[in-house]
Amino acid sequence: MKLKDTGSCLICGKSNPIGLKLAFRGMEGHAETSVVIPENFQGWGGMAHGGMVTALLDEAMFYALAGLGWSGVTAEITVRFIAPVPTEEALHLEGEVEARRGRFGRAAAWLRLGEKTLAEARGKFLTPAE
Repeated sequence: MKLKDTGSCLICGKSNPIGLKLAFRGMEGHAETSVVIPENFQGWGGMAHGGMVTALLDEAMFYALAGLGWSGVTAEITVRFIAPVPTEEALHLEGEVEARRGRFGRAAAWLRLGEKTLAEARGKFLTPAE
């Protein structure tokens, strides 16, 4: 399967009218960005939906791996929700590669408000066979 970027990703796609359009900065094996989660992505009032938090963490891990010239899809993700993630506040999102071997990569990600970690994830990623 060949991966195709249509620009419509909910997190980073520039063509998605309801997307966050995030741009990640980074170096090899590390990626980070700032994000404000709009109210329309909330679960309970003022709190980001857990699915949106998971998607953000997933994207940060992907971009950390992409910084090494790697491209693939999520094979497994584990998320730890530590504290409620507020909407409409500036948050810091970052990802870091833990290991990469052949078609497989492992990474971690964190979503923070100031110095406080609100959620973290670990994931396994796979480059699809051509």
